[in-house]
Amino acid sequence: MAAHLLLIDDHTLFRTGLRLIVQEHPSVGAISEAGSIAQARALVPHGEEGDVGLILLDILMPGMSGLDGLHPLREAFPRARVVLVSASVAPDAVREARARGADGFLPKSASGDDILEAIGSVLAGKSCFPPAGVSAQLPARATLTARQLDVLRLLCTGKPNKVIARDLGLSENTVRVHVTAIFAQLGVDSRSAALLRA
Repeated sequence: MAAHLLLIDDHTLFRTGLRLIVQEHPSVGAISEAGSIAQARALVPHGEEGDVGLILLDILMPGMSGLDGLHPLREAFPRARVVLVSASVAPDAVREARARGADGFLPKSASGDDILEAIGSVLAGKSCFPPAGVSAQLPARATLTARQLDVLRLLCTGKPNKVIARDLGLSENTVRVHVTAIFAQLGVDSRSAALLRA
């Protein structure tokens, strides 16, 4: 049976991009979203706690962090596997995630294929953590398609999505999808951060 997936991240754009990736996984059924631990726990009275099989949880959020939220989420969604998602893959953060009982740890710079592979592993009962020393290699792994590079170049000039779409002959929605993918690949959550990383 397909798993109910819960995405918890305070950045709507990142959640949208992640949803576009994970909805392709054959083991994923329904997808719910929350912008905080409190919003996620509010789903419980609506009867969604029983069928949540996987939670993708951002580490850095206002209010309660993902690390601090692990225990209350386990109480709210007892059958769910929990994978922490972070822009940083510092060894300390990965160790802390393991120590607090997370089932996996994904960098926001992971490729779509890596994310889908991690979901399959975790839903199959395995853990999914980056190997030691991977943090230094991650920036070099960010590989953008030719079209994403075109979008990034225009993004770095300060052009809005509407203008980028016109300049490249794309729909505005397609540009939004590319921007989300670029942010995920670069491990950033804003245009200014993408500019700095680029």
